[in-house]
Amino acid sequence: FSGFEDIFGGGGGRRRSRAQRGQDIRLRLKITLPEVATGVEKKIKVKVLEACERCSGTGSASPDGPETCATCAGQGEVRRVQRSVFGQFVSSGPCPTCGGSGQQVVDPCTVCHGDGRQRAERTISVEVPAGVSSDNYITLRGHGNIGPRGGPRGDILVILEVEEDPRFIRDGEDIIHILPLSFSQAALGVEVEIPTVLGSEEVTIPAGVQSGEVIVLRGKGLPRLGGGGRGDQQVRV
Repeated sequence: FSGFEDIFGGGGGRRRSRAQRGQDIRLRLKITLPEVATGVEKKIKVKVLEACERCSGTGSASPDGPETCATCAGQGEVRRVQRSVFGQFVSSGPCPTCGGSGQQVVDPCTVCHGDGRQRAERTISVEVPAGVSSDNYITLRGHGNIGPRGGPRGDILVILEVEEDPRFIRDGEDIIHILPLSFSQAALGVEVEIPTVLGSEEVTIPAGVQSGEVIVLRGKGLPRLGGGGRGDQQVRV
């Protein structure tokens, strides 16, 4: 029967750490198509839960901090014994008094009311790589809300939203630009300035071009996410 106490969570006097992790923060970040073409660093302000300055995150007004939970003796869990015709079974679960932390706040902090956290605003930097699309997201590990009474931080999930650009239609890494021409321009040919995601480009439209024809500007599209070249820009007459 050696080891049965470990199986049923029953022995050894070992304390299990049940510090509650802080919640994740989800936010949306708008970027332009030219920013997708080059990548960009964005500074954004976010409201987070930080450790309470008054109690240093303990949640207790006492300088000694929280006290050991009397229900679980600081173990963070309680064991229940059940008897049946098959014998005695021991089960364990989080302590209902301290929520599994093993500590009780007897004298709550007057600022955070025992939670150990207070709201704050800080500025974070987000590195957006080139080639992203809408609904791609960036995870900032350990930058979210701090957990109650010193628990580990959650994450920040930055969901990207690429704004529409009236000059272009996006097709994966390729960019499509619709070029309106007059009849005389199409018949005689013309030099025109075409917008691209990287600036302007002089393009020669040959004489006799027909509506619906496509002129391809190689490598003037968007970069492939993670590397591997760039797409093209199509100029549709």
